[in-house]
Amino acid sequence: MYKRIVAYGLCIAFLLVTLVGRVTYISMDGTYSVGSGYNSYSLVVDRITPTLYYRDMKRLTNDTFTYIAVIRPTEKCIGELDKIFTKSQVNEIIDELKLGKPIVKQIKNNPKTNYINIVKVPSTAEKKPQLIAKESSGFESYIQEEQGIMRINFDVDALGRILSGDEGSFSYTDYDEKYGYVLSLDSDIQSYVSSAMQNVSTGAAVVMDVKTGGILACVSKPENSYLNRVFCQYAVGSVFKIVVALSAVENGVTPQYDCNGVIKVGDTEFSCAHKTKHGKQDLRSALGNSCNCYFVNLALSLGCEKLLDTSKKLGYDSTTNLFANWAIQNGLLPQKSDLLSPGQLALLGFGQGRLTATPLQICSTLATIGNDGIFTQPNLIVSRINHSGQRIDVNYKSKRVLESESAKTIQNYLRYVVTDGTGYGAEDSRHKSSGKTATAQTGQFKYGRELMNTWFAGLYPYDNPKYAIVVVKEAGDSGARDCCPIFRTIVENLN
Repeated sequence: MYKRIVAYGLCIAFLLVTLVGRVTYISMDGTYSVGSGYNSYSLVVDRITPTLYYRDMKRLTNDTFTYIAVIRPTEKCIGELDKIFTKSQVNEIIDELKLGKPIVKQIKNNPKTNYINIVKVPSTAEKKPQLIAKESSGFESYIQEEQGIMRINFDVDALGRILSGDEGSFSYTDYDEKYGYVLSLDSDIQSYVSSAMQNVSTGAAVVMDVKTGGILACVSKPENSYLNRVFCQYAVGSVFKIVVALSAVENGVTPQYDCNGVIKVGDTEFSCAHKTKHGKQDLRSALGNSCNCYFVNLALSLGCEKLLDTSKKLGYDSTTNLFANWAIQNGLLPQKSDLLSPGQLALLGFGQGRLTATPLQICSTLATIGNDGIFTQPNLIVSRINHSGQRIDVNYKSKRVLESESAKTIQNYLRYVVTDGTGYGAEDSRHKSSGKTATAQTGQFKYGRELMNTWFAGLYPYDNPKYAIVVVKEAGDSGARDCCPIFRTIVENLN
């Protein structure tokens, strides 16, 4: 009797352990869930990232579609495979179905089927601008965690087999095509800039709204590169003379200078391009002629503290946060300790030495000038569209960093650069262009010739600025030859 009781107890214990193990497996396995007296098998059909819109609400992403075939391991579904797939694909799919679980396959069209379920979904194969593409660390890199998921769920028996006749039911977790972000990008302006830059092999162009700080266009060449050059730091050269001129006007340091083509600082000589003798120069004419000697003298007259103060107000030592943890380092500004050297201060006066900055930062500087001295953070997001379809605008802080009169003075000087100076090639048919050229030394050589970054950074129209525009070309000849015509092409299209 005792042995029978022990044996009976062991059987009960074994059954309990088995039951507990099965329940634990079901509760911990993400594939299964308990429901309707049966287990449930859940299959992910599609994942979707938030939709991105141009500012006019045209879709930038999720605007093309493909199809997903949901194939169950049944004779009727297998009988329809040859309507969709090649013979070799059919054989591979049948091998997968032998495991007894439904599968999903992406297909290009929408064939007529009776048993295979065909679902229309946004395409992930669409070509996206570099600013957006995940592969180039664009915007989609920062919204991956916001993915929505479409699932199809099946009831299965205790052995994990799909119940006969169960065609599956769909469920959705934040799977919403309308949910997303409205960007500041303008589809037309983006197209104009891309077209204007078509003959540039390596470089960048960016357009900003002067009032809002919104990035209206962002083009980086080559377009198939993972590197977005709008956010890369460059030697900027003479476009930085705009900042030096601002500092001079703000501080009331605007000397006259007689340029003989060369200026000596300590044991070092600095010269104007081709050692041109510009003669008597004031700030306006020096900016127009891009007189290096004048700006070396000006930097030494200002001193490093005033020059650094203006530069920092404009953001040269900080970052631009485009979204969440997407932060762009604006540039590399020399430290005060560096600029105690007269030679380093002289170099900064015409944008050389240790200074670097992104095209976006230079464009931000122009936007601040065009907005009469009010700085608004460069931004990419205009608003968010939530799952209820509500549009929630994003507000960006603005602050005055320059005196209005100082900004207006520089606006007039930038117009003079085009009418009477090095920027003549940027003039448009309405005679509204303004800006500054640059040909920046890089310290890099190819076949014994130093490579130059060439620039044009301007405001348009000069008398009521709406756009800040920066064009940069790597390994160029000069800002006047390379970048002024591109600027002109862009603004003619804006007209």
